[in-house]
This record gives sequence, structure tokens and C-alpha cells, in this order.
Amino acid sequence: MRRVMLAFAISCACSSSKPQPIEDAPPPYDLASDRAHIEEVARTELGASTTSQTAEDVFVLVAAPGWNKASLAASTDLTTRAIDAYFNGRFDTKPARAIGVYLFADAASYQAYCKAHLGGECDSPFGMYHPNVRRIVMNAGPGLGTLTHELVHPIVEADFPRAPTWINEGIASLFEAPVMPTKGEIHGMKNWRLPRLLAGMRSVDEKDDARLDALFGMSDAVFRGDWEKLHYATARYVCQWLDAHGWLWPFYHAYRDGFDADKTGEKAFEHTTGMTPSAANNAWTTWVKTL
Repeated sequence: MRRVMLAFAISCACSSSKPQPIEDAPPPYDLASDRAHIEEVARTELGASTTSQTAEDVFVLVAAPGWNKASLAASTDLTTRAIDAYFNGRFDTKPARAIGVYLFADAASYQAYCKAHLGGECDSPFGMYHPNVRRIVMNAGPGLGTLTHELVHPIVEADFPRAPTWINEGIASLFEAPVMPTKGEIHGMKNWRLPRLLAGMRSVDEKDDARLDALFGMSDAVFRGDWEKLHYATARYVCQWLDAHGWLWPFYHAYRDGFDADKTGEKAFEHTTGMTPSAANNAWTTWVKTL
């Protein structure tokens, strides 16, 4: 027993004195190389003649076949103006890594790409952000409102990583119909989601979900559930109402910064507006019906 213990002690001393191999540290992230990689992958997937432009350092806009150079230039200009406004007192943290933005000219080419490279049909007829591959894919045929919507998602991912889906999609949907009156300013005007909200307000089955206060504490799974389109519309017009009163960004900042103690956002809302979400519902509903 004594010898075994001694041998064990010697063995331990010897093994602990062996030099340990040092693992090589990963190379630092190279933004320029990442952008070049996105462009190379795009040419492989879409054809050697595929063109691209970079906006605001990290957004690599890729013109899929059918999306011409003039359209690409207009998309890049819109991205630049929108990002400038998004970071003018609104968001604080930009994405650190490059993001590919694939612009398709019609639904057919958009869906064909999703089936060939993203594992199946696109969930949305308009566009999606895929965080696992850092890629926005969109059908630009109906217009560029989807672009200003989808740009919000990687920004929220960087700025408010734990943001509930309702505030993420509410802000993104607000800017589907952007108004940029001056440099650095962006707001949203009434758009195609309003009829769905009004129908929900009239419906006996849906009216409880077509309320401002229904969003606070709503889980991501419920938001994406059977009444997803109604939840999008509700979140979008809550954000537009807040923005119209100058409350959206103070609320967003308070919610983001105090999330650990206020996961529903109710405290941030009341601090910003002076009303609880339930108390604010009537004023919001009245406003919505005047649009």
C-alpha cells in the first residue's frame, strides 16, 4: 500500500511536469477575405458573370441573374441610406461579420435558389435572413421594401441578441414601407399589413391577439403560430404608433438594456410612455382605425 501510494505520487509528479501542447489560436477574422469569399460562393452558385457591390462594409449585395447593374446600384444606394439611418440614434452595434444579400428578380428564381441551396422552398414569398450562413435571400421583384426589412434582422442579432421575435419583426416590418425624408432619418408609413390587423380586431376569435398588450410576454413559438400574419401586423403597427409619438427608440433602448430584469418589456414600455401596455391599448386601437 505504501509503495503503491509512493509510485502514484511519483507518477503524478512526472505527468504534471510534461510540457502540454499549445493549440494554435485561430487566425483573426478578416472582413475583406470574408467579403471575397461571399462573392466567390455567389459566382459558384449563380454563375461566373454574377456581379456584386458592398454597402457599409459588411453587406455584400449580389445581383442574381435577371437583376441588372442599374438595379444593383439602386439596391446598394438604398442599403447605404437605410443603414445610415438605422445607426443614427436607433441601433448601436453593427454586425461584425460580412453578410451576403442575394437579390432575385422574380419569385421563380428566388424559390429555385432556396430549393437548390437552402434545403427546400423559401418560407416567405418575399425574403428571409439565414443567420447560420449569414445570408439574406429575397425576391426583389415586388420591390425593395423587403430589403429594408431584412437588413434589420442581422442588425438586431448584433444589437439585441435576445430580442423577442415580436420586437425584431415589428421593427423590420415597420421599414417595409420606409420614408427617409432627410439623411439619417427613417420612418414607416401605412402598408399592406393594415387590413389583416383590422380584420383581427373585428374577429371574435382573433381580437384578443389584435391588441397592443398581447405582444408583451408573447413567446416566439406563439408569434410564429397559427395567427402569425396577424401577429406581424400587430407588432408592425405597434412599432409605427410608438415611432409616431417619438417613443419607439427610447422604448427599444430601455428594453434592450434592461432585458435581464424586464423580459416582457412591460416596464420599459411604461417607463417610456407613462402607460402600461393594457392601458395603452385603447389609444393605439383608436389610432390604428384612423389610418
